[in-house]
Amino acid sequence: MSAPTDILTSESAPARSAITGRQRPRRRPVPAREDGAYRTMILTSIADIHAQRWDRLVGPAAITRSHAYLSAVEAAAIPECRYFYPVVFNARNEIVAHACVYTITTDFAQLLPHALQRLVELARRAWPKLLKARITECASPLVAGHSLSVAVDAPAARLLGRLADATADIAWDEGSSLVVIRDFLRDEAGMVEALQGRGFNDVANMPLARIAVRWNTYDEYLAAMKPRYRKDVVRRLRRAREPGLTVRRIEQFGESAEIWLRQVLVVQQAGSRFKREVLTEEYFRQMDRRLGRDSCLLVAEKDGQAVAHGMVITDRDNTVATFFGREAGKPGREWFLLVDEVIRAGIERKSRFIHLGLGSYEAKALVGAERLPLTILCRSRYRLVNWLMRRIPEIVNRSARPAPTIFRD
Repeated sequence: MSAPTDILTSESAPARSAITGRQRPRRRPVPAREDGAYRTMILTSIADIHAQRWDRLVGPAAITRSHAYLSAVEAAAIPECRYFYPVVFNARNEIVAHACVYTITTDFAQLLPHALQRLVELARRAWPKLLKARITECASPLVAGHSLSVAVDAPAARLLGRLADATADIAWDEGSSLVVIRDFLRDEAGMVEALQGRGFNDVANMPLARIAVRWNTYDEYLAAMKPRYRKDVVRRLRRAREPGLTVRRIEQFGESAEIWLRQVLVVQQAGSRFKREVLTEEYFRQMDRRLGRDSCLLVAEKDGQAVAHGMVITDRDNTVATFFGREAGKPGREWFLLVDEVIRAGIERKSRFIHLGLGSYEAKALVGAERLPLTILCRSRYRLVNWLMRRIPEIVNRSARPAPTIFRD
């Protein structure tokens, strides 16, 4: 059997299909499930399909589902992650649906009280895998958002079902105890409904902090705030700049990957958030190389030295903040200064939305971010795992206060 690359970069070549039965995935597709009108293939690398064919379904406003983004994440070699790409073809060998699926080992002991976490650490001397689960996720990796793409004129419910079935097949073959399809906003409820009835439970994920842009300039954004909040933002920014901090936008940042990784690890190790993915230096190199002008680094500098940074990726409609990092030591006000620069950039680009990610909701509310509910669908044969999944938003949002009304309108 020939390698899949030569059959997937051609519109006219016959498509081969996915995993059948319960055998392990191979490095190339094997004969797949078919139902006459459609057939499914599960690829084990995004490089096995031509970027133009993949992106035809994605469009210009979903960069985290794009071939470039997925290839960058795959090449970053995040520890404990394996990637799969279910692709559905019609009878004319046209791609009508696809998704990104990945497996990752998750430590659910993080969700327990500290006293119980210590007991789990002791118990792991005898049972090393206690409360560790291999999760199969259908999602855009490393960011909030789903990875499902369906052709506009295709039967969405039917094709979404095929992608969900392919995700379940991958989970079975990978020995995964939990299947997760995430993240859906309220205006994507139709996708959730199409996937219900397949054994999934609806679970509330942590909300997405997002700003809907309705201003032409940054000054208009500030002017739209109620006076007390505008004064607060201006005061915070002034104090952030007092130590001599400035922000510089860097479009080619891969050569300094070791600096950015060191700073990100400082934040990850100091944070109390539920942690899973551990970045690598290659992540920064690949995001720089593969996304080009659609990615940049906002770097906070003092005396010519980079003391903190935030990564931003963009598409036609969205400005997305991904990872923040800083140097070790007592945290300063670099984060607030960098978030303000993300907002400036999003308004300048005429983005529809500025995505500020998950967590730190009270701080993000001060700059006008809304908390948008996210739904995930999960399925496990273990009741304990299902229960722990439901605890993630409960623990993170336990002390969350109601979001203030920042803007006058």
